[in-house]
Amino acid sequence: MKIRNIMQLTFIFLMLVGCKSSGEFDPGPFARENDEEKTLLTFKVTDASGEPIEDAYVVSYRQLAPKHIRVGEGYTDDEGEIQLEDQSHTTKGYATITAPGHNSKKVDLDVKQKQENDISVTLSDQDVLKVMSYNIQEGFKNNAQQRQEFAEWVRIYDPDIILFQEMMHFTDATFATFAKTYGHDYAVLTKTVGIPTGITSKAEIKDIRKVVQTGVLHHGYVTGETFGMRVFSIHLCPYELDNERNVHQIARKDEVKIIMDDAALYASVPIIVGGDLNDHNTFDRDSYGPGYRYANRDHTVTNTLSTYNFHDTYPLLHKEFKPTWPVDNVSSNGPNEGARLDYIFVSDNVKNTVVYSDIIQSAYTDKFSDHYPTYIEIKRSTN
Repeated sequence: MKIRNIMQLTFIFLMLVGCKSSGEFDPGPFARENDEEKTLLTFKVTDASGEPIEDAYVVSYRQLAPKHIRVGEGYTDDEGEIQLEDQSHTTKGYATITAPGHNSKKVDLDVKQKQENDISVTLSDQDVLKVMSYNIQEGFKNNAQQRQEFAEWVRIYDPDIILFQEMMHFTDATFATFAKTYGHDYAVLTKTVGIPTGITSKAEIKDIRKVVQTGVLHHGYVTGETFGMRVFSIHLCPYELDNERNVHQIARKDEVKIIMDDAALYASVPIIVGGDLNDHNTFDRDSYGPGYRYANRDHTVTNTLSTYNFHDTYPLLHKEFKPTWPVDNVSSNGPNEGARLDYIFVSDNVKNTVVYSDIIQSAYTDKFSDHYPTYIEIKRSTN
């Protein structure tokens, strides 16, 4: 059954709610002063010809410096409309809108309080390549219902390529069958033991290489060519060198150098590297500002990718902080002290064709994994 219930999710963040010294309950900064005075956002989503787009998915965020808080989401109806109530009492924010067969869009919002706001959004017909990367936490924990719900949900984005991490509990055959449930006829795993990475695609995956080096690469990686792109699905060591579970003393900086030296062999074609790097970055430190919990963490891995002329796709199109982990904390409290461990990097010859990027936080991705997926759209060549 299609996941179709229209959700008008309003997150009243418990971490922001306290008690006044008098003992009177304090509803926090998102409380309405008057129950009759509502701030409503009515989104009208159409295509280039003005026809309504049914089942476009809208997610609305409000700025609560230095973060953005998700305040509502849902599907448009057959008139292309959805109305969300915004209880944040803030004016600045943005919304993301996506629909199968169309390019996704981010729109900046300047909300007028205590009245209805009409927001018209036009989505172009799809002329982009859609790519997702997702650490799916132990292969959906071998839960068949979760796999089915993922397959239904992912059709909202309808990616052409998915780069997976933690694809446990799959064989080559069951992974191929799983991929077909969301329209991908091609699938490959690094391995079927341990914690594999994987790639699925609507187009054939050619020149596949599965790289497993025990004691050198913690999880290994898989690479192949599809849609004229060289893609890598990678997952770096989750442990620091002084962690007793890091029995082979594997350093992420060494892993990423091996992968980047490998990617350099394909410099004549566009390259995408996606995965869980288990490392932090200067953009998140700077966009969050003072108080960012991970500001002094190691940035060696992401800096190394930059030295090889690869580009972190999220900062290419965004200025605001947005984490990929840990989902339980982020979904309950907003970005809070979350971090971005998951990335899609692209080679220099792809950078200027990235027209959309996002970290997909929604009611669905709140439950699939302990990580949120990363996502990009790349303008297709007109040649």
